[in-house]
Amino acid sequence: MAGNKQLILFDIDGTILHPGKLARKLMDEVVTEKVGRSPDLQFTDVAGFTDPVIMRSALKKLGINESNFTALVDELLTRYLVRLRQTYPNYQEPKLYKDSIELVHRCKAEGWHVGLLSGNIREGAKIKLSRFNVWNEFDFGVFGDEVVSREDLLCLARERAWDELSEAYTYDQMVMVGDTPNDVRIANLNHVRSLIVCRYPEWWSKIEEKDPTWLVDSFKDVDTIMEWLFE
Repeated sequence: MAGNKQLILFDIDGTILHPGKLARKLMDEVVTEKVGRSPDLQFTDVAGFTDPVIMRSALKKLGINESNFTALVDELLTRYLVRLRQTYPNYQEPKLYKDSIELVHRCKAEGWHVGLLSGNIREGAKIKLSRFNVWNEFDFGVFGDEVVSREDLLCLARERAWDELSEAYTYDQMVMVGDTPNDVRIANLNHVRSLIVCRYPEWWSKIEEKDPTWLVDSFKDVDTIMEWLFE
């Protein structure tokens, strides 16, 4: 479809890098210290959601009054960032998926703009990607602290592309690159094509049920992926 003009938007956790469990652990810790009880955050509580939504869900699990959410979530995310900044650069579990960066480079070589579309709050995203010196690979980004829900990120990405690049994109000129069923749902909701990498085999059927445009187990066959993107 898309001809030569495309905007390729990459998720971070699970797509560009394996983040490890530290971020989830730190979120759990700051909630526990503030509230006195652990929300016991699991992988399914965080995958595909924005950081603020994860914090709100953690508080709801513990029965915290919703009227306090905005100030409390802001405070918890501030505490989380302080700890992430201190610990993530030397944390050993994260790893960069080199196939994702190869795909970024190939897209840029075609003259396509490449951005970030992530549920991470901006500073958290920067901390994670700077660990691997890839923050500056992307033309711009939209992040979890800029929207009410992840569904709003694609609309914001169009606005940001105009602001940052002076380029207007229709939804059929955009591709969402992610790794969760929620990424597919949001792409389909906005009539955006989705390229989904399933890094965990047990997620394959759940992702497939959401009907992604393309589903792969890695980006290693980048030549084939580029052919798809040219369709």
